[in-house]
Amino acid sequence: MRKSLSRFFIFILLMLAAVLIGAVAAYLYRESSNADGSNDGAVGIPFLTPEKEESKEYSRIENKALTKPSEEEDDTISTYAYDALSGENLRYLYEKLDESVYRISDEMSEDGRYKTKLIEVTGVEYSSGDINVAINAYLYDHPQVFWIDNYFGYHSDENVTYVECYSVLSGNQCELYIEKFNEALGQMLADIDEGDGQYEREKILHDKLLEKCSYKKGVDSIEDGWQYFSAYGAIVDGEAVCEGYSKAMMLLLNLAGVDCATIRGKGEGNEQEWERHMWNVVKIGEDWYHLDSTWDDSEDNDVLYDFFNLTTEAVRADHIPDIELSEATYLDDFSYNFFIPECTSTEMNYFYRDGVVINSLDDKANDDIADKIYDLSTRGEYLVYIMIGDDVYYDDFMNLMLKNGGNQFYDCIERVNNYVGKEVYSTRHCHLTENPRRKTLRVRLADAE
Repeated sequence: MRKSLSRFFIFILLMLAAVLIGAVAAYLYRESSNADGSNDGAVGIPFLTPEKEESKEYSRIENKALTKPSEEEDDTISTYAYDALSGENLRYLYEKLDESVYRISDEMSEDGRYKTKLIEVTGVEYSSGDINVAINAYLYDHPQVFWIDNYFGYHSDENVTYVECYSVLSGNQCELYIEKFNEALGQMLADIDEGDGQYEREKILHDKLLEKCSYKKGVDSIEDGWQYFSAYGAIVDGEAVCEGYSKAMMLLLNLAGVDCATIRGKGEGNEQEWERHMWNVVKIGEDWYHLDSTWDDSEDNDVLYDFFNLTTEAVRADHIPDIELSEATYLDDFSYNFFIPECTSTEMNYFYRDGVVINSLDDKANDDIADKIYDLSTRGEYLVYIMIGDDVYYDDFMNLMLKNGGNQFYDCIERVNNYVGKEVYSTRHCHLTENPRRKTLRVRLADAE
Protein backbone atom coordinates (compact mmCIF):
# COMPACT_ATOMS: atom_id res chain seq x y z
CA MET A 1 0.00 0.00 0.00
CA ARG A 2 2.83 2.38 0.88
CA LYS A 3 4.54 1.61 -2.43
CA SER A 4 1.31 2.38 -4.30
CA LEU A 5 0.91 5.67 -2.47
CA SER A 6 4.54 6.57 -3.15
CA ARG A 7 4.11 5.87 -6.82
CA PHE A 8 0.91 7.89 -6.84
CA PHE A 9 2.59 10.89 -5.23
CA ILE A 10 5.56 10.61 -7.60
CA PHE A 11 3.12 10.57 -10.51
CA ILE A 12 1.35 13.68 -9.16
CA LEU A 13 4.67 15.48 -8.67
CA LEU A 14 5.73 14.67 -12.24
CA MET A 15 2.43 15.95 -13.58
CA LEU A 16 2.76 19.18 -11.59
CA ALA A 17 6.32 19.63 -12.83
CA ALA A 18 5.17 19.20 -16.43
CA VAL A 19 2.41 21.78 -15.95
CA LEU A 20 4.87 24.18 -14.31
CA ILE A 21 7.39 23.83 -17.16
CA GLY A 22 4.64 24.46 -19.68
CA ALA A 23 3.43 27.53 -17.79
CA VAL A 24 6.97 28.92 -17.56
CA ALA A 25 7.48 28.33 -21.27
CA ALA A 26 4.22 30.06 -22.11
CA TYR A 27 5.07 32.94 -19.78
CA LEU A 28 8.50 33.36 -21.34
CA TYR A 29 7.01 33.36 -24.79
CA ARG A 30 4.28 35.79 -23.82
CA GLU A 31 6.73 38.15 -22.14
CA SER A 32 9.13 38.19 -25.09
CA SER A 33 7.37 41.20 -26.65
CA ASN A 34 6.56 44.65 -25.37
CA ALA A 35 3.45 46.80 -25.51
CA ASP A 36 5.21 49.51 -27.48
CA GLY A 37 5.94 47.16 -30.33
CA SER A 38 9.54 46.05 -29.72
CA ASN A 39 10.03 42.29 -29.54
CA ASP A 40 12.78 41.15 -27.16
CA GLY A 41 13.94 38.25 -29.27
CA ALA A 42 13.88 34.48 -29.31
CA VAL A 43 12.93 32.28 -26.36
CA GLY A 44 14.45 28.81 -26.07
CA ILE A 45 12.56 25.84 -24.64
CA PRO A 46 14.57 22.62 -24.14
CA PHE A 47 13.19 19.39 -25.60
CA LEU A 48 14.30 16.06 -24.18
CA THR A 49 15.11 14.15 -27.37
CA PRO A 50 15.10 15.40 -30.97
CA GLU A 51 12.74 13.64 -33.36
CA LYS A 52 14.30 11.51 -36.04
CA GLU A 53 14.79 13.55 -39.19
CA GLU A 54 13.45 10.73 -41.35
CA SER A 55 10.02 11.01 -39.70
CA LYS A 56 9.48 14.58 -40.89
CA GLU A 57 8.50 16.06 -44.22
CA TYR A 58 9.41 19.64 -45.14
CA SER A 59 8.45 21.92 -47.99
CA ARG A 60 11.48 23.51 -49.58
CA ILE A 61 10.70 27.21 -50.16
CA GLU A 62 11.89 27.89 -53.68
CA ASN A 63 10.37 31.38 -54.04
CA LYS A 64 12.79 33.14 -51.70
CA ALA A 65 12.21 36.64 -50.39
CA LEU A 66 14.11 39.39 -52.17
CA THR A 67 17.55 40.03 -50.74
CA LYS A 68 19.28 42.36 -53.19
CA PRO A 69 18.50 44.33 -56.35
CA SER A 70 21.47 42.91 -58.26
CA GLU A 71 24.69 40.98 -57.76
CA GLU A 72 26.66 44.20 -58.19
CA GLU A 73 25.03 45.77 -55.11
CA ASP A 74 25.44 42.74 -52.83
CA ASP A 75 27.67 44.79 -50.48
CA THR A 76 24.69 46.94 -49.43
CA ILE A 77 23.03 43.99 -47.67
CA SER A 78 23.63 44.20 -43.94
CA THR A 79 25.79 41.59 -42.19
CA TYR A 80 26.46 43.67 -39.09
CA ALA A 81 25.04 41.05 -36.73
CA TYR A 82 27.09 38.26 -38.32
CA ASP A 83 30.21 40.42 -38.05
CA ALA A 84 29.47 41.04 -34.35
CA LEU A 85 29.38 37.33 -33.47
CA SER A 86 32.43 36.19 -31.54
CA GLY A 87 33.89 32.87 -32.57
CA GLU A 88 33.40 30.46 -35.44
CA ASN A 89 30.86 28.31 -33.58
CA LEU A 90 28.24 31.06 -33.42
CA ARG A 91 28.87 32.00 -37.04
CA TYR A 92 28.55 28.35 -38.09
CA LEU A 93 25.13 28.07 -36.42
CA TYR A 94 24.08 31.37 -38.06
CA GLU A 95 25.03 29.94 -41.46
CA LYS A 96 23.14 26.68 -40.81
CA LEU A 97 19.98 28.71 -40.18
CA ASP A 98 19.97 29.90 -43.81
CA GLU A 99 18.96 26.44 -45.00
CA SER A 100 16.68 25.62 -42.07
CA VAL A 101 14.38 28.65 -42.35
CA TYR A 102 13.54 27.77 -45.96
CA ARG A 103 12.60 24.16 -45.11
CA ILE A 104 9.24 24.27 -43.32
CA SER A 105 6.83 21.53 -42.31
CA ASP A 106 3.25 21.67 -43.60
CA GLU A 107 2.05 19.88 -40.47
CA MET A 108 1.02 22.14 -37.61
CA SER A 109 2.31 21.20 -34.16
CA GLU A 110 0.11 21.17 -31.07
CA ASP A 111 1.05 24.75 -30.19
CA GLY A 112 -0.02 26.05 -33.60
CA ARG A 113 3.44 26.45 -35.16
CA TYR A 114 5.30 24.75 -38.00
CA LYS A 115 8.72 23.23 -37.45
CA THR A 116 11.66 24.11 -39.65
CA LYS A 117 14.36 21.64 -40.66
CA LEU A 118 16.23 20.39 -37.60
CA ILE A 119 19.79 21.70 -37.28
CA GLU A 120 22.38 19.27 -35.94
CA VAL A 121 25.82 20.51 -34.93
CA THR A 122 28.38 17.94 -33.81
CA GLY A 123 31.38 18.80 -31.71
CA VAL A 124 29.72 21.80 -30.05
CA GLU A 125 27.40 22.10 -27.05
CA TYR A 126 25.66 25.48 -27.35
CA SER A 127 23.94 27.14 -24.41
CA SER A 128 20.46 28.58 -24.83
CA GLY A 129 22.07 32.04 -24.75
CA ASP A 130 24.42 31.12 -27.61
CA ILE A 131 21.55 29.82 -29.71
CA ASN A 132 19.49 32.89 -28.90
CA VAL A 133 22.28 35.20 -30.08
CA ALA A 134 22.81 33.26 -33.33
CA ILE A 135 19.09 33.24 -34.20
CA ASN A 136 18.65 36.91 -33.32
CA ALA A 137 21.73 37.76 -35.39
CA TYR A 138 20.39 35.88 -38.41
CA LEU A 139 16.95 37.51 -38.20
CA TYR A 140 18.57 40.93 -37.63
CA ASP A 141 20.50 40.62 -40.90
CA HIS A 142 17.52 39.12 -42.77
CA PRO A 143 14.37 41.22 -42.19
CA GLN A 144 12.94 39.57 -45.32
CA VAL A 145 12.66 36.29 -43.35
CA PHE A 146 9.43 37.36 -41.68
CA TRP A 147 7.86 33.97 -40.88
CA ILE A 148 10.22 32.72 -38.14
CA ASP A 149 8.71 32.85 -34.65
CA ASN A 150 10.61 34.17 -31.63
CA TYR A 151 10.56 30.69 -30.11
CA PHE A 152 12.94 27.77 -30.62
CA GLY A 153 13.63 24.29 -29.29
CA TYR A 154 17.09 22.94 -28.51
CA HIS A 155 18.90 19.94 -27.04
CA SER A 156 22.58 19.64 -26.15
CA ASP A 157 24.05 16.31 -25.12
CA GLU A 158 27.28 14.37 -25.61
CA ASN A 159 28.96 17.04 -27.69
CA VAL A 160 25.99 17.41 -30.08
CA THR A 161 23.47 20.27 -30.25
CA TYR A 162 20.11 20.16 -32.00
CA VAL A 163 18.24 23.37 -32.77
CA GLU A 164 14.73 23.66 -34.15
CA CYS A 165 13.12 26.94 -35.20
CA TYR A 166 9.40 27.43 -35.75
CA SER A 167 7.45 29.21 -38.43
CA VAL A 168 4.13 31.01 -38.06
CA LEU A 169 3.28 29.78 -41.57
CA SER A 170 3.29 26.36 -43.20
CA GLY A 171 5.61 25.72 -46.13
CA ASN A 172 2.79 26.12 -48.65
CA GLN A 173 1.51 29.29 -46.98
CA CYS A 174 5.00 30.73 -46.89
CA GLU A 175 5.37 30.42 -50.67
CA LEU A 176 2.21 32.49 -51.17
CA TYR A 177 3.14 35.08 -48.55
CA ILE A 178 6.62 35.54 -50.04
CA GLU A 179 5.09 36.05 -53.49
CA LYS A 180 2.87 38.86 -52.13
CA PHE A 181 5.81 40.29 -50.20
CA ASN A 182 8.13 40.41 -53.19
CA GLU A 183 5.42 42.01 -55.33
CA ALA A 184 4.80 44.73 -52.72
CA LEU A 185 8.56 45.35 -52.38
CA GLY A 186 8.86 45.76 -56.12
CA GLN A 187 6.03 48.29 -56.19
CA MET A 188 7.63 50.38 -53.44
CA LEU A 189 11.00 50.34 -55.18
CA ALA A 190 9.57 51.16 -58.61
CA ASP A 191 10.00 54.93 -58.25
CA ILE A 192 13.72 54.71 -57.50
CA ASP A 193 15.72 55.94 -60.49
CA GLU A 194 19.37 55.16 -61.20
CA GLY A 195 20.17 58.87 -61.01
CA ASP A 196 18.73 59.30 -57.51
CA GLY A 197 21.29 59.93 -54.79
CA GLN A 198 21.27 58.09 -51.47
CA TYR A 199 19.46 60.90 -49.66
CA GLU A 200 16.76 61.04 -52.36
CA ARG A 201 16.33 57.25 -52.21
CA GLU A 202 16.03 57.35 -48.46
CA LYS A 203 13.42 60.10 -48.59
CA ILE A 204 11.38 58.41 -51.34
CA LEU A 205 11.22 55.10 -49.47
CA HIS A 206 10.64 56.80 -46.09
CA ASP A 207 7.66 58.61 -47.59
CA LYS A 208 6.30 55.53 -49.37
CA LEU A 209 6.48 53.45 -46.19
CA LEU A 210 4.65 56.09 -44.17
CA GLU A 211 2.01 56.50 -46.86
CA LYS A 212 1.48 52.72 -46.92
CA CYS A 213 1.73 51.85 -43.23
CA SER A 214 -0.16 52.96 -40.13
CA TYR A 215 0.85 52.34 -36.53
CA LYS A 216 -1.10 49.43 -35.05
CA LYS A 217 -2.41 50.39 -31.62
CA GLY A 218 -3.43 47.96 -28.90
CA VAL A 219 -0.73 45.40 -29.68
CA ASP A 220 0.77 44.02 -26.47
CA SER A 221 2.76 41.06 -27.76
CA ILE A 222 3.49 38.91 -30.77
CA GLU A 223 0.46 36.80 -29.81
CA ASP A 224 -1.70 39.74 -30.96
CA GLY A 225 -0.38 39.23 -34.48
CA TRP A 226 3.11 38.27 -35.67
CA GLN A 227 2.74 40.40 -38.77
CA TYR A 228 2.72 43.68 -36.80
CA PHE A 229 6.33 43.00 -35.75
CA SER A 230 7.50 42.19 -39.27
CA ALA A 231 8.45 43.88 -42.53
CA TYR A 232 5.57 41.92 -44.09
CA GLY A 233 3.00 43.67 -41.91
CA ALA A 234 4.37 47.10 -42.76
CA ILE A 235 4.84 46.55 -46.50
CA VAL A 236 1.96 44.22 -47.42
CA ASP A 237 -0.75 44.69 -44.79
CA GLY A 238 0.03 48.35 -44.07
CA GLU A 239 -0.10 47.92 -40.27
CA ALA A 240 2.86 47.56 -37.93
CA VAL A 241 4.49 48.59 -34.68
CA CYS A 242 7.97 50.09 -34.44
CA GLU A 243 9.72 46.79 -35.09
CA GLY A 244 7.79 46.31 -38.33
CA TYR A 245 8.52 49.87 -39.49
CA SER A 246 12.24 49.50 -38.74
CA LYS A 247 12.65 46.11 -40.41
CA ALA A 248 10.77 47.35 -43.49
CA MET A 249 12.91 50.51 -43.66
CA MET A 250 16.12 48.49 -43.37
CA LEU A 251 15.08 46.07 -46.10
CA LEU A 252 13.82 48.73 -48.51
CA LEU A 253 16.93 50.88 -48.17
CA ASN A 254 19.28 47.92 -48.50
CA LEU A 255 17.47 46.85 -51.65
CA ALA A 256 17.81 50.42 -52.96
CA GLY A 257 21.56 50.39 -52.37
CA VAL A 258 21.55 52.40 -49.13
CA ASP A 259 23.23 50.92 -46.06
CA CYS A 260 20.79 50.62 -43.16
CA ALA A 261 20.51 48.73 -39.87
CA THR A 262 18.17 48.62 -36.87
CA ILE A 263 18.71 49.88 -33.31
CA ARG A 264 17.01 48.52 -30.20
CA GLY A 265 16.49 50.60 -27.09
CA LYS A 266 13.98 52.83 -25.37
CA GLY A 267 12.06 55.88 -26.47
CA GLU A 268 10.43 58.58 -24.39
CA GLY A 269 6.71 58.42 -25.12
CA ASN A 270 4.07 61.13 -25.08
CA GLU A 271 3.61 60.79 -21.32
CA GLN A 272 7.37 61.08 -20.74
CA GLU A 273 7.62 57.38 -19.94
CA TRP A 274 10.48 55.35 -21.41
CA GLU A 275 9.26 52.34 -23.38
CA ARG A 276 10.90 49.65 -25.49
CA HIS A 277 11.47 50.94 -29.02
CA MET A 278 13.24 50.24 -32.31
CA TRP A 279 14.50 52.58 -35.04
CA ASN A 280 17.17 52.69 -37.76
CA VAL A 281 20.61 54.00 -38.59
CA VAL A 282 21.32 54.95 -42.22
CA LYS A 283 24.62 55.57 -43.98
CA ILE A 284 24.62 58.44 -46.50
CA GLY A 285 28.01 58.89 -48.12
CA GLU A 286 30.53 58.21 -45.37
CA ASP A 287 28.34 59.34 -42.48
CA TRP A 288 25.77 57.54 -40.35
CA TYR A 289 22.47 59.04 -39.15
CA HIS A 290 19.59 57.96 -36.90
CA LEU A 291 16.19 57.59 -38.58
CA ASP A 292 12.89 56.90 -36.77
CA SER A 293 10.18 56.31 -39.36
CA THR A 294 7.68 55.20 -36.69
CA TRP A 295 7.79 58.56 -34.95
CA ASP A 296 7.72 60.36 -38.31
CA ASP A 297 4.32 58.78 -39.01
CA SER A 298 1.48 61.16 -38.20
CA GLU A 299 -2.12 60.37 -37.29
CA ASP A 300 -3.05 63.41 -39.41
CA ASN A 301 -1.72 61.63 -42.53
CA ASP A 302 1.20 64.05 -42.73
CA VAL A 303 4.58 62.55 -43.60
CA LEU A 304 6.94 64.14 -41.08
CA TYR A 305 10.72 64.53 -40.94
CA ASP A 306 11.29 65.35 -37.26
CA PHE A 307 13.43 62.21 -36.84
CA PHE A 308 15.01 62.10 -40.29
CA ASN A 309 18.80 61.69 -40.06
CA LEU A 310 19.68 62.79 -36.55
CA THR A 311 23.06 62.84 -34.85
CA THR A 312 23.76 60.68 -31.82
CA GLU A 313 23.58 63.78 -29.62
CA ALA A 314 20.22 64.82 -31.07
CA VAL A 315 18.60 61.38 -30.93
CA ARG A 316 19.56 60.88 -27.29
CA ALA A 317 17.13 63.63 -26.32
CA ASP A 318 14.38 60.99 -26.45
CA HIS A 319 16.03 57.70 -27.56
CA ILE A 320 18.40 55.51 -25.55
CA PRO A 321 20.02 52.59 -27.41
CA ASP A 322 20.58 49.31 -25.61
CA ILE A 323 24.17 48.22 -24.98
CA GLU A 324 26.15 46.41 -27.67
CA LEU A 325 26.44 42.62 -27.73
CA SER A 326 30.07 42.76 -26.60
CA GLU A 327 28.93 44.40 -23.34
CA ALA A 328 25.95 42.10 -22.69
CA THR A 329 26.18 39.61 -19.83
CA TYR A 330 22.70 38.07 -20.17
CA LEU A 331 22.01 36.62 -23.61
CA ASP A 332 18.64 34.91 -23.18
CA ASP A 333 16.71 37.96 -24.35
CA PHE A 334 17.40 40.59 -27.01
CA SER A 335 18.13 43.73 -25.02
CA TYR A 336 21.37 44.46 -26.85
CA ASN A 337 22.50 45.77 -30.23
CA PHE A 338 24.78 44.16 -32.78
CA PHE A 339 25.86 47.48 -34.24
CA ILE A 340 25.72 51.13 -33.06
CA PRO A 341 27.63 53.60 -35.23
CA GLU A 342 28.56 57.05 -33.99
CA CYS A 343 26.50 59.68 -35.82
CA THR A 344 28.06 63.15 -35.82
CA SER A 345 27.18 64.78 -39.16
CA THR A 346 24.23 67.14 -39.68
CA GLU A 347 24.76 67.48 -43.44
CA MET A 348 21.92 65.10 -44.41
CA ASN A 349 19.58 65.99 -41.56
CA TYR A 350 16.23 67.07 -43.00
CA PHE A 351 16.12 70.38 -41.08
CA TYR A 352 19.57 71.36 -42.38
CA ARG A 353 19.07 70.14 -45.94
CA ASP A 354 15.41 70.93 -46.70
CA GLY A 355 14.37 73.19 -43.84
CA VAL A 356 15.41 76.66 -42.65
CA VAL A 357 18.44 77.09 -40.38
CA ILE A 358 18.37 80.30 -38.30
CA ASN A 359 21.84 81.52 -37.39
CA SER A 360 20.92 85.14 -36.64
CA LEU A 361 17.86 87.22 -35.79
CA ASP A 362 17.98 89.73 -38.63
CA ASP A 363 16.52 90.36 -42.08
CA LYS A 364 18.24 87.24 -43.45
CA ALA A 365 16.21 85.05 -41.08
CA ASN A 366 12.99 86.65 -42.36
CA ASP A 367 14.10 86.32 -45.97
CA ASP A 368 14.98 82.63 -45.54
CA ILE A 369 11.62 81.86 -43.93
CA ALA A 370 9.71 83.77 -46.61
CA ASP A 371 11.64 81.94 -49.35
CA LYS A 372 10.76 78.58 -47.80
CA ILE A 373 7.07 79.49 -47.48
CA TYR A 374 7.01 80.58 -51.12
CA ASP A 375 8.67 77.32 -52.15
CA LEU A 376 5.98 75.37 -50.28
CA SER A 377 3.23 77.43 -51.96
CA THR A 378 4.45 76.35 -55.41
CA ARG A 379 4.01 72.69 -54.39
CA GLY A 380 0.81 73.02 -52.37
CA GLU A 381 2.57 72.00 -49.15
CA TYR A 382 2.13 73.27 -45.59
CA LEU A 383 4.99 72.18 -43.31
CA VAL A 384 7.88 74.51 -42.48
CA TYR A 385 10.86 72.93 -40.67
CA ILE A 386 13.08 75.34 -38.72
CA MET A 387 16.37 74.63 -36.95
CA ILE A 388 17.63 77.24 -34.48
CA GLY A 389 21.42 77.50 -34.78
CA ASP A 390 23.92 77.41 -31.93
CA ASP A 391 24.36 81.20 -31.89
CA VAL A 392 20.65 81.94 -31.39
CA TYR A 393 18.61 81.37 -28.22
CA TYR A 394 15.50 79.33 -28.88
CA ASP A 395 13.26 81.53 -26.71
CA ASP A 396 14.54 84.71 -28.39
CA PHE A 397 13.56 83.34 -31.79
CA MET A 398 10.12 82.23 -30.61
CA ASN A 399 9.37 85.55 -28.92
CA LEU A 400 10.37 87.46 -32.03
CA MET A 401 8.56 85.28 -34.53
CA LEU A 402 5.56 83.55 -32.99
CA LYS A 403 5.03 84.12 -29.25
CA ASN A 404 4.43 86.85 -26.70
CA GLY A 405 3.45 89.43 -29.28
CA GLY A 406 6.09 88.49 -31.83
CA ASN A 407 4.56 88.21 -35.29
CA GLN A 408 7.44 88.32 -37.77
CA PHE A 409 6.62 84.81 -38.97
CA TYR A 410 3.15 86.02 -40.02
CA ASP A 411 4.79 89.00 -41.72
CA CYS A 412 6.74 86.47 -43.81
CA ILE A 413 3.49 84.74 -44.77
CA GLU A 414 1.96 88.07 -45.76
CA ARG A 415 4.98 88.84 -47.94
CA VAL A 416 4.45 85.55 -49.81
CA ASN A 417 0.72 86.16 -50.21
CA ASN A 418 1.42 89.62 -51.63
CA TYR A 419 4.10 88.28 -53.97
CA VAL A 420 1.82 85.50 -55.27
CA GLY A 421 -1.05 87.95 -55.61
CA LYS A 422 -3.58 85.99 -53.59
CA GLU A 423 -4.21 84.77 -50.05
CA VAL A 424 -2.48 81.37 -49.99
CA TYR A 425 -1.88 80.89 -46.25
CA SER A 426 -3.51 82.36 -43.16
CA THR A 427 -1.70 85.28 -41.55
CA ARG A 428 -3.40 84.64 -38.21
CA HIS A 429 -3.35 80.89 -37.56
CA CYS A 430 -0.81 78.09 -37.71
CA HIS A 431 0.03 74.98 -35.67
CA LEU A 432 3.37 74.68 -33.86
CA THR A 433 5.24 71.52 -32.87
CA GLU A 434 8.20 72.50 -30.72
CA ASN A 435 11.26 70.57 -29.55
CA PRO A 436 13.28 73.00 -27.43
CA ARG A 437 15.79 70.30 -26.47
CA ARG A 438 16.77 69.91 -30.12
CA LYS A 439 16.07 73.60 -30.90
CA THR A 440 13.72 72.60 -33.72
CA LEU A 441 10.30 73.81 -34.72
CA ARG A 442 7.73 72.45 -37.17
CA VAL A 443 5.06 74.92 -38.32
CA ARG A 444 1.94 73.70 -40.09
CA LEU A 445 0.58 76.54 -42.17
CA ALA A 446 -3.17 77.01 -42.47
CA ASP A 447 -5.22 77.85 -45.53
CA ALA A 448 -6.25 81.48 -45.87
CA GLU A 449 -9.68 82.22 -44.36
